[in-house]
Amino acid sequence: MVSVAYCQSDPDYRREPGENQSSLKHILVSPAHYQASKRRRFAATINMEIGSAVHCKTLEGDEEFENRYTVKPDGINLRTKEGLDWKASIGKKTALPNTGNERAWDSVVGMTDTLRKMDWFNPDQPDYRKYNEVSFYWEADNIPCKARLDRVVVQKDEVLVLDLKTTDSIDFMTFNKKVVGGLNYLFQAAWYAEAASLAYDKPARFIFIGIERQEPWSAGIFEVSSEMLEEGKEQIRYARKSLSDCLKTKQWPAPQINSYTLDLPKWYVSPLDATTDQQVFEALF
Repeated sequence: MVSVAYCQSDPDYRREPGENQSSLKHILVSPAHYQASKRRRFAATINMEIGSAVHCKTLEGDEEFENRYTVKPDGINLRTKEGLDWKASIGKKTALPNTGNERAWDSVVGMTDTLRKMDWFNPDQPDYRKYNEVSFYWEADNIPCKARLDRVVVQKDEVLVLDLKTTDSIDFMTFNKKVVGGLNYLFQAAWYAEAASLAYDKPARFIFIGIERQEPWSAGIFEVSSEMLEEGKEQIRYARKSLSDCLKTKQWPAPQINSYTLDLPKWYVSPLDATTDQQVFEALF
């Protein structure tokens, strides 16, 4: 059975018990990596703040965005009395820089405008807010699970799971490397698709919406193939089995220490053998 919570706040979701994909996927490296990920805390980078702001404005609306974000005044020094007074005046709001190369506020507005040109993100459609930032809770393989999906579009015969990703580039090869590479968005896609499919009792398709952080804030639609989702499902089954075993044994092993012999790759060119520009010039003339 799957429990669905509409319009639940992010802090309330985080307080609920259950495994989320962002931590569990680390067990694919080792149980010790999973344990470390549960303890790790990251300071928000400017790109992370921009991503959160775009999610807020696009999915929760302009009013909520203005309640949570403001523009950092140009040239203000937070170590001065003026700066400290201003910081106190904004309360818990996040201040986005908007000068020089750090035009974060303009980027958030530009990206949201691009997204709102797509039918999926038209805020005037019925129940738009209801199906954004939807929380799901379920149990699988005796593991309590949870997920918070950016947007779900429930159709007659299937459900679409849409996930926003702010990025430097929507180039296909660049984006695809993020999905199957170190960030392993593939695991996330299969985890979210499982939640939606169980909740609505329909097949789920998973689609990334990539949006560039720089003007002209171009967007791209990247659907995860059924073959990729099957790979993600296999990873999830392995991850939940590993977690279940570790919970039973109370052991969280790290990877074995292996010994390797490094060798020169085929593309390596020794600086002793490299042809200089001067040698090339002399050979030509």
